[in-house]
Amino acid sequence: MARAQTAHESTDDLNELLESLGRLLTSRQVFTGLAELARVDVSQQGMQIMRALNRNGKQPVATLARHAMMDIAAVSRQLRLLEAQGLVKRQTDASDGRVAVISLTAAGSRAVKRMLAVQHRQLDKSLAGWSPAQRRQLVANLDRLCADLRTVGQQPAKAG
Repeated sequence: MARAQTAHESTDDLNELLESLGRLLTSRQVFTGLAELARVDVSQQGMQIMRALNRNGKQPVATLARHAMMDIAAVSRQLRLLEAQGLVKRQTDASDGRVAVISLTAAGSRAVKRMLAVQHRQLDKSLAGWSPAQRRQLVANLDRLCADLRTVGQQPAKAG
């Protein structure tokens, strides 16, 4: 008869699975394979920036850095490369002539859409054996977990 897991053991298992998922989702090797399938010649960080622009539209560099979850210096370096490739452009904000806003070019938008299409196909293949109800439950549970982790991350740590 199988022994019941303690709460600590199940938390350890969950943490290990989340770490494994995080490594898989941020793997350079996995990203390179997906980028090749999508015919996109962009770094992983560059795609992170382009996806943030695709989701949120044009925005100042500081806002873009926050949406891409990167520091401003890294975003600035990547923007120079993306601009040179014709994937993003800088414009002066109409409401504040001192602020530059970044947006995707038509080529950048097409590249992001190709990458997303490949990622969606791969995810659909991975979840092929899941029922629609199981997929909805996974989304709901992950959404709740992310919200809870953000909440806990904003609270001061208590001495244990």
